This record gives sequence, C-alpha cells and structure tokens, in this order.
Amino acid sequence: MTHNAAAQSRKPRRRGLLAPFIILAIVAIGWSIGWLWLRNQAEQRMDAAALSLKSRGYDLSWETRTFSGYPFRLDVTLINARVAEPSGWALRAPELNGEANAYTIGHWVVVAPQGVIMTRPINGDVAITGQALRASFAGFDQYPPRISVEGANLVFTPAADAAPFPLLSTAGLQLHVRPGPDDQGAIFFEAKGAKARFTGLMGRIAADRTADLIWDSKISKVSALHGTSWADAVADWSDAGGALTVQQGRLNAGEALLEAKSGALMVDDDGRLQGALDVTVREVPTPGQALKSPEAAAAAIAQALGRDPTLSASLKFEKGRTRLGPFDTGPAPRVY
Repeated sequence: MTHNAAAQSRKPRRRGLLAPFIILAIVAIGWSIGWLWLRNQAEQRMDAAALSLKSRGYDLSWETRTFSGYPFRLDVTLINARVAEPSGWALRAPELNGEANAYTIGHWVVVAPQGVIMTRPINGDVAITGQALRASFAGFDQYPPRISVEGANLVFTPAADAAPFPLLSTAGLQLHVRPGPDDQGAIFFEAKGAKARFTGLMGRIAADRTADLIWDSKISKVSALHGTSWADAVADWSDAGGALTVQQGRLNAGEALLEAKSGALMVDDDGRLQGALDVTVREVPTPGQALKSPEAAAAAIAQALGRDPTLSASLKFEKGRTRLGPFDTGPAPRVY
C-alpha cells in the first residue's frame, strides 16, 4: 500500500443543494399565508365599517366584492357600490377598483372606470364620467384622513328630472383634503378648463367662457365636524365656533377675474355662508349683462372709457344675501 494512492471521490451533499429551494418555499408559504391574512383583515374591516355606518343611518354597500392581486398587491373590485349619508347625499358607482400594496395596506387607490353618480337630496342625480376618475385614501388614524380625488376630461350630466349642476365639464379636476395641527383641516380644489353654469356674480364672471377655478382654505375646529348627517355635522361644527379661512380663491375666465385674497366664513342657521372676503373683481360684461346690474354697468362704462375695470371690494355674505360693496348680487351660497 502506497501513501500517494488516489483518495476516493466524494459526492456533493444534496442537502446543501436543496437548502436554497427549501428556504424559498418556506418564504413563499409564509408570504402566501400573510397575504391571505391581509385579505381577511381587509374583508373584516370593510364589513365592520359597513355595519358601523348602518347603525348610524349611513349606507356602505355593494352587490359583489372580489379580492385579487396576489402576491404583492391587495386588489378589490366592487360592483354597484354605494355610499350615502342620512340627509340624502350619496355616491354610486357601477364598478370600483381599489388597490393597495401588501406592505402599505393603509393607503388605497380607487378607480371608477365607468364614472359615478352623485345624488343630491333635493336637486337629483348627476352622472360624472370622463377619461379618468380616481381617488386615494390614507391616514385613517387622523381626522380628517388624507383624501385626494383627480379627474380628467370630466362631464357632469344631470338626470332628466334633476336640477342643473354648476359644472358642465372640466379638463382637469383636483380635490385634496389634509389634516393639520391644532384641530385644523385643509381643503384644496382646482378645476381647469371648466365650463360652468354659475349664478350671481360668479355667473357673470364665467359667462359662457372656459374658466379656471381654485379654492384653497383651512378649517378650524375640524373635530366638531361630526353628526348623523352632513347638515347636522355642519351645524355642530358651526355651534362649536368653526370657521373656514380662505387662503386663495380664484375664478379666471379670459380677461374676467374674481379673486378672494383673505377672509373667514361661517355657516348660519339656514345653512348659508356668512362672513366677508376681500376680493378683486375684473368683469368684461356683455351689453345684456350691463343692462341687468349696476356693478356690471359700472365695469362696462370704465372699459368703454379706457380705464381698468378692476375693482377691489369686500364680498359679504349676510342675512342669506351676497353683497359686493354696495351692490346686492344674489342669494348667499348654501352649504347644506
């Protein structure tokens, strides 16, 4: 027997080769179990929210509900979904598609591919359709939660027996609601390329022109904005001393302009705005408009004399009426 005899070859251990696949299988099974748990959690929370709202007179319902999105998303599709509050305001959608990442289940993005139908308690239904209509919801542990709504090329169509709706169409729409410090909330609304059917002063500014509209404001005492209906919530908020502070308000239609620079607004017992705003108004009235109102006539005369028809004044909402300086421009806007 010699010392330099060839050593016997050894076969590689199969356990070492299989270990990565075993670990991967364990991870996949664990992730699948976790995804199913998230799905069940989402289902239970939706059911609990629907029952809680129903006990308070609200309605959150759907005809069918389907979950999908495995492995990295949680998707839910609702057919004939509806949410409504006791006073009659409601939203219905033939189809809603919601999506959340499995690792951020508290942030949902919802798309309405067939649009929605908004029900107004007195004025009837309005169908909202367009190229895109989506919303995102997050921060449910705060009040108000973070809400964003975006739309592209939207068309607002009242039902045959419904009252007109202020907006006819808009090229782009944004609505953002955000919580803030010191019991405050913020609302930002923007409509670009809008065709509108406003009344009063806003109607004269917009006329038949395409308009851009911006509204940026803060709400105080936002925790008091609770109630069994929208009207009750606003009334409780108003009784608590809540106010809406305008950061920026602007309606721009061609050369015509209505801009709110500052001011605070509240709601009276009749549901109409009360308070005052410092505004800038630049009208380009038609001859027919100039004959119908003193302030439009003044703007037309200034324009004819080659002067700047821009007016800085106080826009007041009091006793159910709207006044621009000394001129009464119509009823005060109603909140509910």
